[in-house]
Amino acid sequence: MNLIPIYLIFIPIIFSIIIYVLANKYINCLVFISQGIISIAIASYYNFIKANGVHEILIGGWNKNIGICLKNDNLSISFILLSVFIWWTILIYSWNKKRENYKFWFFLLFLEGAFLGLLQTNDLFNFFIFLEIITIVSSILIIYKRDGRSVRAGLYYLLFNSSGMIFFLVSLIALYMTTGTLNMDIMSQRIALINNTYGIRFSYILIIASLGVKSAFFPVYNWLPKAHGAAPSSISALLSGLLVKSGLYGFIRINQIFNINTPSNLFFLLGFLTALSGVIFALSQKDIKQILAFHTISQIGIILMGLSAMQGKQYYGGLLHIFNHAIFKVLLFLGAGIIINRYNTKNIFKIRGVFRALPFTAVFLSIGMLSITGSPFFNGFVSKSLIKYSLKGNNLKMLMVYIVNLGTIISFVKLSQIFFGTSNVEKKKITLCNFSLLILAVMCILLGNLYIPIAEKLWNIDLSYIKIFNIKSWLQYLLSLGIGYIIYKKIIAKDLNFIKKIRHTTISFETANMMLVMFIFIMIIWCVLI
Repeated sequence: MNLIPIYLIFIPIIFSIIIYVLANKYINCLVFISQGIISIAIASYYNFIKANGVHEILIGGWNKNIGICLKNDNLSISFILLSVFIWWTILIYSWNKKRENYKFWFFLLFLEGAFLGLLQTNDLFNFFIFLEIITIVSSILIIYKRDGRSVRAGLYYLLFNSSGMIFFLVSLIALYMTTGTLNMDIMSQRIALINNTYGIRFSYILIIASLGVKSAFFPVYNWLPKAHGAAPSSISALLSGLLVKSGLYGFIRINQIFNINTPSNLFFLLGFLTALSGVIFALSQKDIKQILAFHTISQIGIILMGLSAMQGKQYYGGLLHIFNHAIFKVLLFLGAGIIINRYNTKNIFKIRGVFRALPFTAVFLSIGMLSITGSPFFNGFVSKSLIKYSLKGNNLKMLMVYIVNLGTIISFVKLSQIFFGTSNVEKKKITLCNFSLLILAVMCILLGNLYIPIAEKLWNIDLSYIKIFNIKSWLQYLLSLGIGYIIYKKIIAKDLNFIKKIRHTTISFETANMMLVMFIFIMIIWCVLI
């Protein structure tokens, strides 16, 4: 029996416990040994999955109906590969500053084990357990600075995500009473026989609502900018690049389980509202981390617009954008962290001359900006193009995607001003932190140019019809860039009163929970109408 799925969960957890118990700065280097073992294991296991297809393990010899079951397929293995890669970059980036902090490495490795468990579990109860562990450990890492802002943000994140998970737990109770199991495969078969009762639909709504909180769907995303702004930059990168994807991964799996008429238009509209509101808030910000945080919300919206179809090119565009966003957003957050540490401020209007002071960081950050705005030759272009190609003939949806991307371009035109001008900050040599940025920047370029063999290898998708040398694509991007620059100069740069009001808008914990209830209510209306 191939036990690698179990090893992937417990190796980082066991190493984290060893690091915590020994509490020695020299032992902390075990994080790299742990990560190396995981990397070797997943490389071997990837070939196993490709050769054998789906792989399933029943733990403890229990019946599949009630036992703990781990299952891997092309989707989960690709997410695992992404996770291990992102954790490598975070470990390398954090080493110089945190090398003696054994508690930090304990939480970081423990979090990795829990996340890898989430990706492999094949029953909804353990999916819930892993989500709760991830939430708790993430909260601890958010408040790691232990100042007032980070503590408030961490508690807000913990409480609001816990509110969302209550609905998940209620749904599990209803599903178990209806189907007699929480195993995803068996549940899917039994739901198909039950024939879409209101109870099944209601359970679906509650789960989607809770996953919407985890992935920051509109209107339940207020926790995200608070958490990202207060957390250390490496943790912000991990939250934005990977951990919010736990909800999206769950969204895909849940829609595979439930044999119902997926409300694709509703989810597309929800994705658009998420993306548009994220862009609007990002345009008003002065804090570099807040700009990136709100653009996480915006990119989540684009992903949801793609995933809403649950099949075809549009769905694959959303799926691919999960991976592309993870890479360029981690790159952007880590680059922002270097700049903040160097300039000792987050205000983009006080940061100037980054090309002179931090030339390597500036180049890598530029690659991240080109990627997120959808420039040809970079990875964001491929997934956004895949979504747009799938919407040909639907002018309204095409316009929605264009509006969101134009807002993204305007935001990064605003952010790009940090590169120019003069600065009193002395030029700094390349460090180990920049090595993480280099790896991520190279991946942005590789995925933007070698997307055909990569997509075929991971998901058996043919993307040969997307041409990066297409003159029309270049003209569209350059035109959008020009329009974005004009809008920035004529409106955004003037920081008008309505922009200031947007920037200072806050949502209380009570209001956020009311929005969560409203979100569920809207989904219930859909359930009744169809």
